Amino acid sequence: MLISLNYAIFALAMYLSLDLFRRPRQFREAATHMALFAIAALLGGFAHHMEAEQAAVNRFIFEVNQFLPDHSQVGSFHNVFLRVWLATFFAIGLTEYYFMRIFLHPLSERYGFRWVKSCLVISLLVFCCASLLISQYSLVVVFHLFTHILVIGFSLYLIFVQGLRLFWQLIALVTLNLVAGGVWSMMALGSLPTGPLHYNDWYHIIILVFLVYLHWVLTRGGLVEALHTLSPRPHAKESANPSEFKAQAATPMPSGD
Repeated sequence: MLISLNYAIFALAMYLSLDLFRRPRQFREAATHMALFAIAALLGGFAHHMEAEQAAVNRFIFEVNQFLPDHSQVGSFHNVFLRVWLATFFAIGLTEYYFMRIFLHPLSERYGFRWVKSCLVISLLVFCCASLLISQYSLVVVFHLFTHILVIGFSLYLIFVQGLRLFWQLIALVTLNLVAGGVWSMMALGSLPTGPLHYNDWYHIIILVFLVYLHWVLTRGGLVEALHTLSPRPHAKESANPSEFKAQAATPMPSGD
């Protein structure tokens, strides 16, 4: 397995994050997501590196423990690996959470879907609690599916209810990421040949493409600007009287919307 791809993802995501942070404040959620993506990739690289260099890591841990009192020793290789793996899971959970925030927070603000914010926080807490009990990567896959299906659902709402065809780009982006996960799963199960590369390598290569495409969609594709210029209410028409329009915008949405 090419562990260097993990570090390539880290470097690319960090670069894209810095680019987004220098943009207007409306890009802050996207920049935070990219930074968390970089941290998750770095921690994942550490975990894979530990597995590949287990003997060397064992020696290092042994030497460190010799200089520490019993109550402060770092423990065995297995204990250290589990801590790094758990930190990786938490970073992935935060990455997925902020991916949803990029698109769903502006919608919840403008269309009165206040419950969406609570659902996002609850989903993150559930994932983090589950990570304390389940160390299999399948947990990440399930949370990945949940977050992406939710984003696709809201994209379809914007396309067919609000007429914002621009969000087909987001559906294409999310579909690419889901395809990457599907390819990874099928290769891991032996249903697809991996060729000269490890199945994780193919997944990481697709993720590199995904990050570049995500940055393009958010910036040059105009999705962030589109999200922050949505009308305060669906189908709301601006009144000739500005004060009347403000009153309409402040009126609670019908529960059927």
